[in-house]
This record gives sequence, structure tokens and C-alpha cells, in this order.
Amino acid sequence: MEVPKGIEHLGSGGHYWCLRKALYGLKQAGQQWKKKLHDVLSNLSLVHSFADDCLYIKKEKGKIVLLVLVYIDDMVVSGPNGHYIVSFKELLGNNFEITDLGELKFMLGILIT
Repeated sequence: MEVPKGIEHLGSGGHYWCLRKALYGLKQAGQQWKKKLHDVLSNLSLVHSFADDCLYIKKEKGKIVLLVLVYIDDMVVSGPNGHYIVSFKELLGNNFEITDLGELKFMLGILIT
């Protein structure tokens, strides 16, 4: 590994660079993103589905109140009550920079009606 331009070289031997977090584009980045997202969704009381690795479910009083479908860094949020959806987006926005694209029309090239 070479020292980047603009950084003073501190000698010729025995030095190395230690990354404190996975960076976008590295092999570990996807795994670290999935772990971070899973931790945040779990803290928001969503349970990872056994049937599908991309599905998270929130239940209250035995009823499903929120479904979150994740594809890499895109999410589809659904539920019978808009209050839970708005609340979820606000809480998620506290942890990540998010963009709300409004009502779902397309997902992975599939038209949703």
C-alpha cells in the first residue's frame, strides 16, 4: 500500500494503514451495511422474518402494524395504518440520511399498482 499524495511519508518500513470502518466499494462494505441496518431495525422493534432475509415485521398486540422490505439500500414500507409508516420514517431518518420517494410505483423494474 502506498501513502496517498498529500500525506507526509513517515519513513520506509514497518508502517501500515488501519481502516476504522468498512468503506463503500470494499468487500466488507455490504456486510457491514447489512449488519448496521439490521441493528437499527431491531432497535426500532422490527423482527427479522424467518421466511425471507429481506423482510422485517413489526407487531403490536399480535397484529402486524408494519412491513419493511429491504433491497440493498432501498426499502418498501407498508402497513395498515399510515401513523406507523410516518413514525418509522422519522425514526429511520434519525439514524440514516434518507430520501422519501413517495408512493411506490416501481421496485426493481416491476410496476406496482
